[in-house]
Amino acid sequence: MRLLLITPHLIAGGAERDTIALAGGLVRRGHHVTLVSHAGALSPEAEGSGVEVVELRTHSRNPLGLARLSRELAALVAEGGCDLVHTQAVLPAVAARRGLGRGVPILATIHNLHWRWSYPLAAGLLRWAADRVLFVSDYERRNFRRCGFPDDRALTVQTGLPDAFFDVEPERTGDRFIFLIPARLDGRKGHDDLLRAAKLCSHVPLDVWIAGDGPARRSLERMAERLGVTGRVRFLGFQRDMPALLGRVNALILPSLRESLPLSLREGFAAGLPAVATAVGGVPELVEHGLTGFLVPRRDHRRLARAMRRLAAGPGMAERMGETARRTAERRWRLDGYLDRLEMVYRELLEGR
Repeated sequence: MRLLLITPHLIAGGAERDTIALAGGLVRRGHHVTLVSHAGALSPEAEGSGVEVVELRTHSRNPLGLARLSRELAALVAEGGCDLVHTQAVLPAVAARRGLGRGVPILATIHNLHWRWSYPLAAGLLRWAADRVLFVSDYERRNFRRCGFPDDRALTVQTGLPDAFFDVEPERTGDRFIFLIPARLDGRKGHDDLLRAAKLCSHVPLDVWIAGDGPARRSLERMAERLGVTGRVRFLGFQRDMPALLGRVNALILPSLRESLPLSLREGFAAGLPAVATAVGGVPELVEHGLTGFLVPRRDHRRLARAMRRLAAGPGMAERMGETARRTAERRWRLDGYLDRLEMVYRELLEGR
């Protein structure tokens, strides 16, 4: 098949890493894939995956920008052909439908929406623009159903992970228990609650590694200084080799304010790591409390600290939970299984034309 994949950005985020893994897997299966996106930190990974990358302003949210994108997509398809369009967000699907008409099936994957007020609008736009919509969590699918999106055009399909995450070899050194939060520093992932929790763990030999970058980094660094936790909290910045980093830590932590189905937790599970996370959005669809980690309420740094201390106090517990998490990942998130299901959806859409 000749497939056009569209994602708004190639920034260092879960949806973007999902898209690159998908594109590379489809190429390895013999499909011709063109990935259309605005540039970002993950552009080198996309270009190195064997995918044809076309840079357009796919992140635009204003009518003029979307109209321009529609014309550019129409020209791209007229020149190279396309059997199916698969977008990773709402507005690119709208632009594709406007530019390509009804001649090409359009599939949209919804990873998450950041604002609750946007659900009715997004559901209405996708009713018009998309032939089928995939949701990475039942949580997001329910949100759209409540806003009138027809459930017979919806599927929940959790994305797959590259083999590198299942092949992680532990390289942990030292006697301190290390929690890793791999997330963009933008105020939505609860980094401030994590710093407050770290202060309450001062008598426990544990450290917190913060991987990622973003606009909130400097304020969080200042907060760590004020709380006196700079000795146990490390800001690592953007990390390209996540499997290697996962091999050096004991557990993941994600005190997010809102989530759909965080990729970072699935990657950690594949690497055999348990997780402490807030029970928001689709996270309870991943973390089984007491089996693969601990769930805590959002914005409760005391409960967060308590779960951290409990997991770090007995490494045997973390190892047992991590092994259960790994078995879960093997069963649910191997990339080949995801690609098999996605190709089935592609064929159904093409045969239904």
